[in-house]
Amino acid sequence: MKCFQEIFCLAWAFICLIEVSELVPQNWTPEERSVYEQLRQQDCGVLSNILPIQRLRRRITGGRKSSLMSQPWMAFLYIPEHLEICRCGGSLISESFVLTAAHCIKLCPRFREIRVRLGEHDLNSSQDCTTYDYKKFCAPPVEEFSIEKAIIHEEFNPFSAWFDVALLKLDRKVVFKDHIRPICLPLTDQLLAFTSNIGQSFLAVGWGKTEDLRFANTSMEVYINTETCTGGRDNSFLCANGDFVDTCTGDSGGPLTWSILHLGAVRTVQFGVVSYGSTECGAGQKAYYMDVPTYMPWIIKKLAKFSQLRVNLDTNHLR
Repeated sequence: MKCFQEIFCLAWAFICLIEVSELVPQNWTPEERSVYEQLRQQDCGVLSNILPIQRLRRRITGGRKSSLMSQPWMAFLYIPEHLEICRCGGSLISESFVLTAAHCIKLCPRFREIRVRLGEHDLNSSQDCTTYDYKKFCAPPVEEFSIEKAIIHEEFNPFSAWFDVALLKLDRKVVFKDHIRPICLPLTDQLLAFTSNIGQSFLAVGWGKTEDLRFANTSMEVYINTETCTGGRDNSFLCANGDFVDTCTGDSGGPLTWSILHLGAVRTVQFGVVSYGSTECGAGQKAYYMDVPTYMPWIIKKLAKFSQLRVNLDTNHLR
């Protein structure tokens, strides 16, 4: 029996070593390894327990409004006084960086004026509140940031959708709160392979146009199902048919998410970035998203170069 246990332990140790070597390539720099470990340890993809999740009325090209503080990683990209110019979404992935689409920056003629708003819900409200169980609950104030540096994928071509990812380094560090928290990134073999399941559902969130062709004032969410990409698109893309439910203009840069077991706990993980699609949203034309697992080596490399991430292990108010 003892011999069997020793053999089992040795085999298990070998399997674990293989898994680590796959997740942390031997050619990674110490800085890249450090970023990887810190991303694993930060409190990501979790919600405060102040409010239960509420599902509100349907909208957004077949979707519905998000409930208050249910998407604390969402970033709203805009130009002050011109909310419809260069309007995009993004996701907070650390205390210093937002992940978005490259075209949100590259194709914006006034990109230097773009601001990043975190903790936002209703653009028309100075304070976001809701009523639950006959009691009024309000989120803390939104916070606004400037972009210290925009890091656009080197191979992004404005005339195509390939490599449509970018990182935005904020002008100061974010202090995580109930309404402002980072989303998780796929860091394990299981999560890196998750998007290969054709037909998988994902949740898209943003302030883009709804079925009445007007920009949403409140963050909206919609479930999309992936399908096989056509037209020469490879596995760096996630594709959906955009039939009745769809992302639309203004949603670009926002995340495709899913709640899944991540390093021992159920958390929200980002698997895609909204890229482009037909201007006739919901009309059954293809919608394209960047596959985040494909870009994880690039993301970690850039974070290692520009960032000194701080591990945040505060577990207060977590579900």
